[in-house]
Amino acid sequence: MLGFSRSKAEELTEEEARRVNERFNSFKNDEYSDNDMHKVFENEDTIMGKMNNKNLRGFVEDVKIFFSMLKDFFTKKYTDVPIGTVIAIAGSLLYVLLPVDVIPDFIPIVGYLDDAAVLAACMSSVRNDIKRYKEFMGL
Repeated sequence: MLGFSRSKAEELTEEEARRVNERFNSFKNDEYSDNDMHKVFENEDTIMGKMNNKNLRGFVEDVKIFFSMLKDFFTKKYTDVPIGTVIAIAGSLLYVLLPVDVIPDFIPIVGYLDDAAVLAACMSSVRNDIKRYKEFMGL
């Protein structure tokens, strides 16, 4: 079962975890258009607003780094990042933006568990690239 330690909320069921992992892996394999990237950047405030949910609060700093890294990549300030990392981060942020996903966000208590799982999976898979980015930024 996919577990994550950033929330005191219940873990996902095995079926929910399987579906979240499938969705996350599809993000890593898909290609995204400029429109997708614009959607991520245009909705930064909405995505950051979702971080106020108790299941997502532990990801606030990670999501800030995700946005910073994407902006620096697209402005060519920082290009030492694999395109798969860019796609995984953008896909994860797009997933968080969706109100209806594996577990719809409007379901009390558990509505954001899948979003937390996607962010945790993304952070886990891009951890080394984030570390290099933070070193580049002097963080």
